Amino acid sequence: MRCSACEPLLDRYLEGSLAPRALRAATRHLQACSHCTALLAELKVVDALLLTAREPMLEPGFTRAAMAEVASLQPPRAPQHPLWSFLTLYVAAAWVGVALWIALSGGALRHAVPRASAAAAHAAGVLAAVAGAPQHALAHGTSFAVAFGVGVLLADLALALGVALVYGVVRPRLAARLATASEVSL
Repeated sequence: MRCSACEPLLDRYLEGSLAPRALRAATRHLQACSHCTALLAELKVVDALLLTAREPMLEPGFTRAAMAEVASLQPPRAPQHPLWSFLTLYVAAAWVGVALWIALSGGALRHAVPRASAAAAHAAGVLAAVAGAPQHALAHGTSFAVAFGVGVLLADLALALGVALVYGVVRPRLAARLATASEVSL
């Protein structure tokens, strides 16, 4: 028998609940193995300590005092981060990403996304017409950049509205439902 097979049997060896065949194999192994014999001696000490353990003596009213102390504590609160900080971080990261994309792609940007460029330029033209800004004020090379910027801003606006909807409507409803579910389970 190996040590890896004998060690799990030592508890039942001490209890005397091993099958006769396993008892003989464990006894032979313990006679030959000093490591498992030392482990058996440790288990005997632990068992003896567990049998002699006594109930701790507590002061009268200890439980009441401990519970009063716990009740007086403020419940832990998770740190609250304002929603605007997440949105600001997102917008800053989006604009840094756009700037890096434009800087790294150079002149190939206009050729890489021709449909997006046309749609964004059209959206910029519509927005410029609605705002009363003259279309000819934009230089030929900047129309794509402006259209792209407007597209990013529109995406940011849609994301901000989605996050506001989740935090303003979905989150309170979910919290109320979880609160009633926890009250029911108690």
